[in-house]
Formats: sequence, C-alpha cells, structure tokens
Amino acid sequence: MNFNQRLECNTCKENIDCRIGMSNRDVQPISFACPTCGEGISIELNLGKGFKYKGAKSIHFEGPFTNENPFIDLHLDFPVKFGEYKMGHTPFMMAHARIGHENFHIHNTRLNALNLLYPKLDDFKRILRLYSKNTKLFGQLCETKFGEKLRSEKPQDLNLALYCVIAKVFFPFSMPDENADSVKLHMKAIHDALSKNKDSFNTYMSEIFDTGFLHNMQKDCLDIYPQILAGELAFRPALFLDFDDNYEEELVAFRVSAHDFQTYKDLYKDISEVMSRQLVLVAGLNNLIHRGDFNKFKDIGKTTPKTLHAYADLPYGFKVSHLDDCWYSIADGSVNNQLRNSIAHVKVEYNEIIQLITYFPKKEGIKQEKAEEIYFLDFMRNILISYREMHRMHQLIKCLFNYYYLIHQKAA
Repeated sequence: MNFNQRLECNTCKENIDCRIGMSNRDVQPISFACPTCGEGISIELNLGKGFKYKGAKSIHFEGPFTNENPFIDLHLDFPVKFGEYKMGHTPFMMAHARIGHENFHIHNTRLNALNLLYPKLDDFKRILRLYSKNTKLFGQLCETKFGEKLRSEKPQDLNLALYCVIAKVFFPFSMPDENADSVKLHMKAIHDALSKNKDSFNTYMSEIFDTGFLHNMQKDCLDIYPQILAGELAFRPALFLDFDDNYEEELVAFRVSAHDFQTYKDLYKDISEVMSRQLVLVAGLNNLIHRGDFNKFKDIGKTTPKTLHAYADLPYGFKVSHLDDCWYSIADGSVNNQLRNSIAHVKVEYNEIIQLITYFPKKEGIKQEKAEEIYFLDFMRNILISYREMHRMHQLIKCLFNYYYLIHQKAA
C-alpha cells in the first residue's frame, strides 16, 4: 500500500510531494530533509492511528503528482531513488524488480523478524547487564523473553545462554550459515595451534585470561549489539543490498528513509576500534600456528612487533600487515580507515538533502581540498559489513571461552 501526500514545509513554506510506501512495522517513523531549505521533516505512522507530522503539514491536493514540486519516494524497508515521480513505480514494485521474488522473500523474512525483535531492545540490554552481575535474573530473562533456558550457573552455561540469545536476536543482520562457518573456522585454528605446540597454546590462553583481555574484549563486543538493534530502521535498506547485484554498477544515489548520518557516525568508529583489538586474538593464534609462539611475529625488520602486547598498540592498518599467511581472512570493505579517521577527527560534512557524506582523509593543514564522497546508504552498508566482521571474530571469543572453561581449567 502507498500513500501520496503533499506536504508544506514549516520553515520555507514550499510544497513537497511524497509517495510513502507502507512497511509491516507497527510504528513507522520516516524522516528526510526538505529539498528546498534542508530542514528536517519527519512522518510517523502508527498502524490504525494514522500519520503524525513534524516540520511540515499535510495539505489537500488533487492527484496525481505532476512533478511541479520536488518529489520524494519514501519507504523504511528498501533503498529508494532520488528523482521524478513516475506513476506505478512504487518502492515495493521497484525493489521486487531489482532482486526477484526468491530474494525478496528472504529479505521480507528478515524484516518480519526485526518487527518482532526491535521491541525487545530493552530486554536484551537487561540481559547483557545482568550477565555478569546477577545470574539468577539473567537466566530468568533469557527464558521468559527469548526462550533460552539456563542449564546451570557455571560460566560455560552462562555463555551458552548468552550466545544463544545473541544468535536469535541478530540472525536478521547475518548472512545464512555465517555463524556456523565462523565457528568451524575458529575451531580449526585452535586445533592447529594446539597441534603445533600445546604448552605454548595453554600459555596463550593463560595470558589472555590472566590479563583480563578476553573478558574485556567480550564486553567491548557486547556493547555494540544493542546499538545495532537500535539502528534496525536505517539498516533495513542496507540489508536489501545483500541481494541487489546491480547496485554497485549503477552508481545511482539511493535514499534511506530513516534517521541520518549524525546518528550513526560514532557507531562506525566504535566497531572499527573493537575490530582492531579483536585482531590481537587472531594474531596470537596465527603466530602459534606458524611459529609455535604467540609472541613471535614474522620478522620483516625494525617494524616487527616484539610481543603480542606491542602488537596490540599498533593502529588497525599496521596490525593487518603483520598477519602473514593468516588462517583468518578479513572481508573486503570491513573497515575504511580513511573514513574512520575522518570521522574521528571531525573532518566530515553531511548534506541532509541528498544524503551525501563528504570527508577529508588527507593531511592538508588548514586546507580541505581533497575530498572523498559516500552516500548515507553506502555508509550504513559499511557499518553492516563491519558489524558482521566484528561478529565473526566475536565467535572466536566464544570458542576460546569454551576451550578455557571446558578443557584448559580442568587440565590446569
């Protein structure tokens, strides 16, 4: 279902023609910038309760649209093109044509899951908070809110319940079989490291536990998950791109109909920082597999880290260069260092009207001339890919915990 509405901007008093495609979400908050003055406009639809407007008012008109006014297509679930109004080219019809019936069904299944999961954000936050503070209440919430029974209060069973809840809540953000494939990859790496030198591997385990590093890494990862679920509105069009094979080739600007860049810029930076620290675990295992010592990196001269502790202090880009013939392959596009650094150093501009992010990654003194550009949809796609990489490496943390509780402690 679609609604055609003509709005009058409260700031500049210009008219805007909108075609609003309906989602299955119970509450549908849609936002955009006025094409004339750039002021924020939001429309909220509560199913059965109608529309609420902020920054504009709805005015009567005789349809159809004639492109005499700026036109905006809006839909929470799909990317929508900037451009002229074309009758019948609704967001739903255009999205279905882009990815086909089978892929559309998969995307719709994810959206329906998100519709059920996003109201549980506060419950999920409570579970994370209680995980290390009150095991009894933690177990009760896992069971009543997410159907996961806590077998016992042993650390391995607490982790089992926690990661089962995470798997349930965040499957819409993952690719099929991603979790199982990640665990299989990590378990093979642990097996290979053990086979190379069991004593060195156990020393590695003691190091990452005794220093608190593994627990701290787990907490850093857990801090990210609520932010991902809270951002499900803006991730919906980015999830659609999993199935849109022509998107990268067309280089056409697409609109995201929820929130804006300012809401999510710090999330991208935070995920990048977590991933940088996660690489310490990957590097330690890689050193064990290749050289039988988690502290020993491939010698490439003066820049070779002397220990895993020294490696942990390196920036992300330098960390990757020391993962020689690594058992773990980092997905392309997981981190755009230039974009991350530009955000961190507040060298970013955002055009709300066309949703274009301009950033300045070069060191230019007081000048800002060499700009890079990325649309907000692509930025949300970057966050999604980074999150998936962080989540894949979080599976390694889970595997290392399991080994420690089930094998390492008993052998000590």
